[in-house]
Amino acid sequence: MHPPIRTHNFCGRLPRRLTTHVVTLAVIALASGAAWAQPKKNLGAYVGIINVSGSEISPKVNYRANIKVNLPLTEKDGRTATADYLADEPPVASVTLTHYESSHKEKFADSGGQFNSWECKLPAPVELQMKPTGILNIDLAKKKHAFSLTFLTAPDAISLNCTHSRSGPYKKKQGLVLYAGTDVPGMHYETQLGFKDAAQLTAKHTIMPNAQTKGQYGPIVQEWDLKLVH
Repeated sequence: MHPPIRTHNFCGRLPRRLTTHVVTLAVIALASGAAWAQPKKNLGAYVGIINVSGSEISPKVNYRANIKVNLPLTEKDGRTATADYLADEPPVASVTLTHYESSHKEKFADSGGQFNSWECKLPAPVELQMKPTGILNIDLAKKKHAFSLTFLTAPDAISLNCTHSRSGPYKKKQGLVLYAGTDVPGMHYETQLGFKDAAQLTAKHTIMPNAQTKGQYGPIVQEWDLKLVH
């Protein structure tokens, strides 16, 4: 349902462009500084699919991915339920990257008068294991939910077929960052979406991160279906 790891990085690129790409964004260890809470077996978990797609402006990037998540609840009472975890802890998400392409053309000619350009494409869908950082908040009393998840891979997790206008074909490995949520990291709770029954959280939701990224990222289009299992 595409950044990056500075504080706000969307879809794809890893730190210092640890070379990636989307949907970006590492959640600020959770800006609150919340400590890791070990999930309790009797609280259940939200299991399901998040589809995400997005784009980046410079370099141009377009991507699509299907994310299978298992999000164990770490806290629950009569009014709220929460899944809160750090990137170096379980759970691990299974991600199918179905489309990824990036391209760039220089604005200025080189010494030979040529405007160099390059493009890279994912040759075929690839399955990845990605560790999420983030939080899922469910307000049982108001029947609303909000979440922020950033999915990270290793720096060489995906292989791309590339072409440079001057030097020709080459191959490249890079990492990937995908983001999903009700709003950008650190602001997800400002956008809460309703549900009929806490046993199933579904939504079609688009984030427009232009203001936070000064026009460098396009919309992040998402659809999710998460069911509570025990």
